[in-house]
Amino acid sequence: MEFKKLVDERFSERRYTNEPVTDPEIIAILEAADSAPSAGNLQSYRAVVVKDENMRRSLARESSNQDWMADAPIFLVFFADLDQFRTRYGDHHADLMPLQDATIAMAYAQLAAVDMGMGTCWIGTFARNKAQELLRLSGNLVFAGILTLGRPKGKKPTRSRRGHPDWASWY
Repeated sequence: MEFKKLVDERFSERRYTNEPVTDPEIIAILEAADSAPSAGNLQSYRAVVVKDENMRRSLARESSNQDWMADAPIFLVFFADLDQFRTRYGDHHADLMPLQDATIAMAYAQLAAVDMGMGTCWIGTFARNKAQELLRLSGNLVFAGILTLGRPKGKKPTRSRRGHPDWASWY
């Protein structure tokens, strides 16, 4: 898909069909995330694929009780991996750069999913450290977000955007 059309097609989908997302599709999405730029090419993030309905419901509960989330057949949960980042940079910018790596990878995953005709929603509301605990992950991780993923049930709603005069300064 042409990039402008891809960006225009993306919206926060909160309703999903029952049609499954296949493992090859998930792998293709993760490969797109893996191609995202990262500090020092360290790819200091971790992505977790969540298919289990009980786990999706638990994560939705911890995401400010957004029960609709569990209707998505797949969650991609992204974390900044501070230990991976520190292998090269120590604590220098460790409070920011790994989280940037994780969110850029998440954005690439989101656009890849939209390019494949899927719907996604970026979820950032979450009880700090709860995702790592629920998913039983070890390591020095910082939650970056959940990307719900599935076949869209709805149509893209009309939305307004502020446009460049309101967000850009030119010098």
